[in-house]
Amino acid sequence: MNAANIAVVTGANRGIGLETARQLAKLGWQVVLTSRDPDKGNQAASRLGEQGLTVDALQLDVTDRQSCASAHQWLAQRFDRIDALVNNAGIMIDPQ
Repeated sequence: MNAANIAVVTGANRGIGLETARQLAKLGWQVVLTSRDPDKGNQAASRLGEQGLTVDALQLDVTDRQSCASAHQWLAQRFDRIDALVNNAGIMIDPQ
């Protein structure tokens, strides 16, 4: 599958990453939304899909080498390139 522009957004199942994925998809980009939790990623992608946006979900834990290798393999098989990477993955530490 080829698209005019392909973006991978890490940590995109909620918050800034999800909104970044939404905005890129609204601009016509093919977005790959990544999330550590595949269920949460699939749910986020489905919500965007219900808005008529083209988004794929991909499980990715950027702290795990095997997860990165698997994501790389999936992306390489699916697309011939990536035009943009939004490295948004992070954690929120609750101070309480």
